[in-house]
Amino acid sequence: METLIAESWFKVENAIGQRPQLTGDAYAMRAQYKALDDQANATRVISPNVTVEDRKITPQLTVRIYTPTVGHADTHPLPVGLYFHGGGLCCGDLDSEDTFCRQVAERLPCVIVSVGYRLAPEYKAPAQLDDAVEAWNWAYMNAPALNGNRERYFVVGQSAGGSLVLTLMRRLISLGRRDEVKGVAAIVPFALHPDAVPSRYVDRYRAFEECADSPVSTKQTMSRFYSEFGTEFAVSLCCISLTVAVIDAIGAQPTDPDVYILNAESELHQFPPTYLAVCEIDPIRDDGLILHDRLKASGVPVQLEYYRGLPHVFWAFGCPAPSGEFVGDVVKGIKAFTHS
Repeated sequence: METLIAESWFKVENAIGQRPQLTGDAYAMRAQYKALDDQANATRVISPNVTVEDRKITPQLTVRIYTPTVGHADTHPLPVGLYFHGGGLCCGDLDSEDTFCRQVAERLPCVIVSVGYRLAPEYKAPAQLDDAVEAWNWAYMNAPALNGNRERYFVVGQSAGGSLVLTLMRRLISLGRRDEVKGVAAIVPFALHPDAVPSRYVDRYRAFEECADSPVSTKQTMSRFYSEFGTEFAVSLCCISLTVAVIDAIGAQPTDPDVYILNAESELHQFPPTYLAVCEIDPIRDDGLILHDRLKASGVPVQLEYYRGLPHVFWAFGCPAPSGEFVGDVVKGIKAFTHS
């Protein structure tokens, strides 16, 4: 495994002096997660070209609205992206990926509505998906107030947030509202539970073992999730997301299609154009690759950004993408469906 990891990642490890990993129960983990977010945010450069507003849309649900301010008059409606942060559905908040949201809003340009959905273990599934639907309903209904173009609404999320946008899309399809969504951007999502991989995918689902000792997210950490389920939680991710096994904490069954989208294969053909990002050195690598192939086989226009030699959410640690800029890759991927 070591020989497969990109030199750019080793430079990150050398700079921070370790391979990052958080441990402890859910509450200690959140505190560490927040501290790492605060550390990363302390050095960020905030663009003056985006306005930010927090708004409580229900008693239990707050969104953060990012609106670009340069070169976009109120008479020029913009695309609107509903955004979901990572954190294994157990950690993270509206501050976790604030910089990313600002950058996408300014550079696409678009309005980003970041969703502060409820977290496990306090709120079990399907609370997160229910919040996602509630937020979508609000954002879509309030297009005029957001200066949004209803013909160019999309969903985007990282890691657990990427998985959430996939299941949100499925829910909207089931409600007969597929045409409301111009596209889906799912960045390093999980799509299968490793204990419930369908037999037709077993030979392809190799990353769980191949990346057992990979940076950021490891098999050992995930195994700990299973062995300590319900009493203790461990996390293997610094700034963006937890590994797939923490999803057990939210009370979902391994075959639940409201959490693991590849349990709903028969519905994939109804998906709108989709952008996927996958990291090679990642235990959930094959989730994204299998999902890509299933979408393609179902006739869905799908783009795949495959980051060779890099671990799960490498960009959260300041590690550059091969193109030189991760956010640029995402913006390009989203533009393929918002500007078509």
